[in-house]
Amino acid sequence: MSYRWRRHRRLLLWVAATVVGALLLGLHWMGSDYANTSLQTAGAEPVQLIEADPASPVAAAWESATGPADAHPVEDFTVVVGERHGVRGIDPETGLERWHYLRSSALLCDWTAVDGVVVAVFRTDAGCDEALALDAGTGKRVWYRNVNLSADVSMSSTNQLTVAATDSGVAVFGTTDNGLRWRYRPPEDCSISDTLPGDVGVAVTLDCTSSARLLLLDGFTGEERWTGTLPAGAAQILTADGVVGVLALDLSGSLRIFDRDGVELVSLREQSIAADTRSEPAAQLIGDQLAVFTGSTLFAVNVQTDGIEWVVPALHRPTLLGPGLLVYDGTDFVQHDLTTGAELRRISVEGSPPPIGGRLDRVGAAIVVSSPDGVAVYR
Repeated sequence: MSYRWRRHRRLLLWVAATVVGALLLGLHWMGSDYANTSLQTAGAEPVQLIEADPASPVAAAWESATGPADAHPVEDFTVVVGERHGVRGIDPETGLERWHYLRSSALLCDWTAVDGVVVAVFRTDAGCDEALALDAGTGKRVWYRNVNLSADVSMSSTNQLTVAATDSGVAVFGTTDNGLRWRYRPPEDCSISDTLPGDVGVAVTLDCTSSARLLLLDGFTGEERWTGTLPAGAAQILTADGVVGVLALDLSGSLRIFDRDGVELVSLREQSIAADTRSEPAAQLIGDQLAVFTGSTLFAVNVQTDGIEWVVPALHRPTLLGPGLLVYDGTDFVQHDLTTGAELRRISVEGSPPPIGGRLDRVGAAIVVSSPDGVAVYR
């Protein structure tokens, strides 16, 4: 074999190896998370809209379908929507996308927004194993970490705390940092039925073999602050801000309210305030009154006197508007006085009505209506 041929063969082998290496590298790239991730950030911070009373009448300015829906879709003057493979930030004024984070090779397990960040958890073949935080206004990455969560994880948040909960445990992370604060595992004969964080701590309901329990965990240490028993049957934690409120999900209309030390303030059983399973109940403490949304009504209970002050129809979780609470009664948006429940103002709706269920929020002079299926902005 001539020298020229040996040299030529070595060159051919080198070229072949280079081509094969490039192909393997390309295949690896195509299957990598980086290649299957689309991150588009906003070039500037969102415009800080001045809060103003909505006009009347209002109509849908824009609408968007959504996947997993969070309890706080408006964050940092941006409407955040989830979808099958990620999250998007939308300009509330124009309805145009400001930013997105999408993973074609992963599924969005759940997400939550607080403290100016959006925390999202994604599922790959290994389960819900990746979490990251994005700036709610720009979509820029704040932090990333690997996690080990089951596919049924539910995300919620409050100031400085992000809570990931399943029926077998709770993991609490920071919001603006990726540090794991603490974990909680229920007793062997119990499973977690509901979890909600707030300024008094992280409230947890347990479904145990012999009883149903409610306990409050310290938000920053996970230490159990107090525990109590609940009537048998499914229950929803309404709030953990100021007080802990729990509403039975059967037709009994059973409401229990505890202060931050576990002292029972209210124990009511009234069928007229029974939960409506078409929408998720919630509550908000305003002074001495707890405004409770059942899914079809909004009522105020005085936590000092144990009495119901007023009841009005409501098809969405309300939001504050000036000196009152804003609801949608099936026909119009209605502002009710916080103290008496009296109607202060009626805002008529032109065109398509808001999607039923979900919650109301305010941004600028607009009303944001979010449901499990979509979000709409009315102005």
